[in-house]
Parts: sequence; C-alpha cells; structure tokens
Amino acid sequence: MSLTRLLSVLPEPLFSTYTIDRVLGVGAYAVVYQIKDVHTEEVFALKVIEKEPMKVRLMLPQLTREVTLLQVHSDTPYVVQLLETIMTGTHVFLRFELCQDSLESVSHLHGPMSEDEALGWFRQACYGMKCLHDCGVIHRDLKPANFLVDYDGTLRICDFGWACTEEDELTGKCGTPEYSPPETATDEGPVHTTKVDVYGLAATLQHLLLGRVPQGPKDLPVGLSSEIHNLLAELLASDPDNRPTVADVLSRPEIQESIASQIWNQWRSFFDVKRMVNKSTLSQGGVVGCGIGRFG
Repeated sequence: MSLTRLLSVLPEPLFSTYTIDRVLGVGAYAVVYQIKDVHTEEVFALKVIEKEPMKVRLMLPQLTREVTLLQVHSDTPYVVQLLETIMTGTHVFLRFELCQDSLESVSHLHGPMSEDEALGWFRQACYGMKCLHDCGVIHRDLKPANFLVDYDGTLRICDFGWACTEEDELTGKCGTPEYSPPETATDEGPVHTTKVDVYGLAATLQHLLLGRVPQGPKDLPVGLSSEIHNLLAELLASDPDNRPTVADVLSRPEIQESIASQIWNQWRSFFDVKRMVNKSTLSQGGVVGCGIGRFG
C-alpha cells in the first residue's frame, strides 16, 4: 500500500510524450512505472511521488533533499542517472534510465553467492559510495533493492529518499531495519555520518553471501573465510566510531582483485542472471522488474 495512488494515465506535460507500460514497484510513499516514449519507443523508469501525503507528514524537506541530491549527482559514477524532473501542483515525477535488475532480485534468482561474486558487487557499491561520501552525501538506506544493475552489468545506486549531507547533522530513525545500524533505530542517537552507509554496505554483502535478508550481524554463512568474517565484524560494529571508512575498506587486501578477474566475474554473474530472468519470463509470462527508487 502506497500513499501515492496509482495512475492509469500520465498527466500533462508527460501524457503527450509517454505511455505507462507497467508498474515496476510500489513503496510506502512512491510508485515506480516503466514508461515508453511514444515517438522513439525508448523505455524509462518513472518515479511518482504524491505531494500531499508528504506535506501532511512534514516530509516535503526530505523529498526536496532527494530531488536536489539526485540532480547534483546524476553523473556520479555508479549512481542511477536522473534524466528529467517534472513538478506539478500535485506530484513530483522523476524520470530515470531503466536498469535491468536490482541486487535484490539478482540474489533471489542466484541464491547464495561465492565470496568472489559477492565481493565483485560489493566493490562496485563501495566505489560509488566513496564518490558520494567524498562530496559529503550520506545515503542512509543502502540495501540490495537500492542497488540496480544496468544493461552493461554496472551497479547503480538508487532511491535517495533518506539521503542527506553531513552538514545537515540529522539524527533519528531512518532506513530499513535489517540493513541499518543501531544509531538509526532510535529517535535519540548520535548525528548520522557516512558510517551509517558502511553498515548498510556490510549488510548488503551479508545478504549476497546468504542469499536472503540477514538477521543481524552474527547471521553469517557456514564456511565463510576468516578475512571476510573479520571484515564484516568491523563494518557491522555497533559503535560507528569503530567502523572503517569506505576508503579504508577499498584499501584492504581482501577487497583487491585484478581488473581482468573483476570484469570476468561481473559479466559472468550478469549473464547468468539474464539467463535466469529469461527462464522466469518464459515460465511466468512476465519480466522481472528493475526495482528502481522504491521508498522505505
């Protein structure tokens, strides 16, 4: 159930250019559609947010931050590309590039990944988050559903609904509980820093290794190497001061990999997923949605 009601057709100025193909995802505050350009037949993802429910819940500043950060960072490596922002009296429309899948659906189709495969995705996520952290941006809701995979097999960070900057000095509850650190689970806690995202990155790696939603920091697969076990223990520390920065994580030897090996592992995983998606499509008569920009 979303606070943004479903649309049967798009209002102007979108109606003259785009048609709705299908719903890709429904979140607490937003609905995401696949839309098609009636002239070029190109397809895109369109995130639709109804303003009034956000206004009633005093969440318009949060919405404004999301739009602003996406506009500023749409060309940042590993961040989903925002192509157009349209504001009407009742809605906000965000048109994005359409991605193939999300890490959530990749994990669901693939099952538990090997350490090399999971680290391949984790590495890309860290590269993207380092770019954002270098600019003072904190995502605050990192999880497999918010990492998309584009048609080139590249990871794209999406859904900036909880994002802020370090200068905002925000506190309180935010994010998704299974992937969020202790400081975001209470209204009375420390100011949020980039260390919130370090925890989310680790919980995402947990998910990929387990093939499911992690049930706390100690929920780890059997047979995990000591290097990755120790890495996750540091990244999932309850005290944010004890977590390394993303830059520190990328410098660790267990994260390093030859460029040739990295490219091979990423493309192999990507085409494995495409084969499974095709099988799913044939058997179910549908296409797995890309999962872009789901709120909450």
